[in-house]
Amino acid sequence: MLVISRRIGESFLIGDDIVATVVDITGGKVVLGLNAPKEVAIRRNEVLQIGELNAQAAAGGNINMNGFAKMYKKRFSGQKPK
Repeated sequence: MLVISRRIGESFLIGDDIVATVVDITGGKVVLGLNAPKEVAIRRNEVLQIGELNAQAAAGGNINMNGFAKMYKKRFSGQKPK
């Protein structure tokens, strides 16, 4: 993995035709702007992972749910059940 430090407004190239620019940094969140040719697909990794889980569920495969209950409790702790 290559780690690059950039400030707001600074850019870096990916290959010859993709430019990534740091648009904003707020707290622990970095906002990137990507300039790429239309034929280059840019996808978020978590969306691909959800698609894989959906495909497994549709095929009747086993889905690894380790950690789901812990994450669910942490996210929704303090809320009363309906």
